[in-house]
Amino acid sequence: MVITEIMNVVLPVFLLLGVGYVVGKSLKINSKSVSDLCLYVFSPALFFHSVTTSSLNLGDLGKILLFSFSLFLLYVLLIEGLSFIFKWNLTYKNTLMLASGFPNSGNYGLPIILFAFGDAGLSVAVIYVVMQSLLMNSAGIFYASNHGSVSKKEVFLNIFKMPGFIAVFIGIMLKVFNVPLPVIIEHSAGLLGQAAVPTLLTLLGITLASVQLKNVVKFLGIATFLKLIGYPAIAFLLLGLFYPWGSPEASILLICAATPTAATTTLLAIKFKMNSDMVSSAMFVSTMGSVVTIPLLLFFII
Repeated sequence: MVITEIMNVVLPVFLLLGVGYVVGKSLKINSKSVSDLCLYVFSPALFFHSVTTSSLNLGDLGKILLFSFSLFLLYVLLIEGLSFIFKWNLTYKNTLMLASGFPNSGNYGLPIILFAFGDAGLSVAVIYVVMQSLLMNSAGIFYASNHGSVSKKEVFLNIFKMPGFIAVFIGIMLKVFNVPLPVIIEHSAGLLGQAAVPTLLTLLGITLASVQLKNVVKFLGIATFLKLIGYPAIAFLLLGLFYPWGSPEASILLICAATPTAATTTLLAIKFKMNSDMVSSAMFVSTMGSVVTIPLLLFFII
């Protein structure tokens, strides 16, 4: 039963990727233009709508915020340590961070949480997704645009200029200060946001149509192992400091952390010319691998 439900979530993802792949092989599509449309319109609208319409509990917000940032910081330290040991250059290290350091806890994780834990679990997961969106639109932009030839000042300015970061920040402020949102804005953001996920997945398929996997097999192995095994392993060790084991909150956050590479990382890689073929390939391979790892995780914790 669990495997059937998980496949019902994962297979539509592969179907949209397949559509994009066929389009990429048969038509001359400017993926940069589609990427910019997602990055500047659809994704910010999705982030804004998700934050402003969620039932955020400020008490849980603080705890999950701390967990999310602590997990990300520990993972950064792991990557820095591995980079020092294996002497990775800056571009390779940052590409690996994009390909393995940002879980797809939103359009992949939320349906799984809803199936496994119901609406109560979804309210916990949404808070984590909001924090991941904030990380994606700050640290993700940093890693995507930090090529070495770009000044640190310009890298940090890129964060505050991106609509995704602005949308998440404004959304959180509106929730914290309980500012009502006009219905016309809420509905408009919702409609635009609905276009984000299918466009993102189709774009990934278009990008994959030009990927030569044989050139990045070693990278894909490292990125997939770190995302599906390393990242959730750190989350597992860290969660004991925040929630008692066996609690729904601990299980939900572990599943969110164990999801594959986020689709938005490819948009950032395309935008800032940071090995988008490698990042999109890692997203695809980790999503395939998660068909095995996520059901196994659910089997042990439910």
